[in-house]
Amino acid sequence: MGNISLELRELFHLGFLRQLSQRLQGRAYAVKGGICLRFFYRSPRFSQDMDLDILPRIGMKTAQNAVDSILESRSLLALLNPFGVTRLRITRPKQTETTQQWKVGMVLSGEITLPTKVEFSRRRTQIPYAAGIPDAELLGRYHLVPFATQFYDAAQMAAQKVAALASPSRHAVRDLFDLHHLLFSVPVKPEEVAQIAELDSIERAAEKVGRFTYQDFKEQVLPYLTETLMALYRVPASFEKLKGEAEEALIRMVP
Repeated sequence: MGNISLELRELFHLGFLRQLSQRLQGRAYAVKGGICLRFFYRSPRFSQDMDLDILPRIGMKTAQNAVDSILESRSLLALLNPFGVTRLRITRPKQTETTQQWKVGMVLSGEITLPTKVEFSRRRTQIPYAAGIPDAELLGRYHLVPFATQFYDAAQMAAQKVAALASPSRHAVRDLFDLHHLLFSVPVKPEEVAQIAELDSIERAAEKVGRFTYQDFKEQVLPYLTETLMALYRVPASFEKLKGEAEEALIRMVP
């Protein structure tokens, strides 16, 4: 393993998702955010936390029972034991009809704790999820067998990233990095995103992109990249090129 803290979190998320897909089989949910991009679209950016959407009709108790049984299972801890995790510290700081959140501390020898969280959101009345298997290379790295689960397709993810960029209360340069990955590496066609995203969100996102600085990127994204990409983006010009390409793609989405 390279960056042990990031890769241990990734192993935890893969092990957790494998069990969750079994417990929520037949129900409408979808993995989103950085985990979705990393597991299904080969993003080079690691993610510290797991976020999912779930329909409101799936009760709080159903989700709570599923998650608690996974976090307390011997099989999840057994997956992590070979990498020095001795136990999991679990708290449930938020359990409402809208949001359910679990915070997990993976305890290593010497009482070093790696934090992560799992969060369910019930803000959507429809979840147009796709079904599939996480990236085979990623599974192979951790010697995990393939499993099927639910996630958002690339166009939906790009539209969500546009909305995140457009939010006036959010200044997360990872949204820019993720959108660029979707548009230029997956790649998603801009016209597909334009059909889903709201026009004013696209315009606000294009304006927001220009305000990000390399310092933002260096602090918020660079530490979470794979070693190869980290070397590339230690040069500010690489970030400026990414920013320019994403801004131009957003402008082209505006009719």
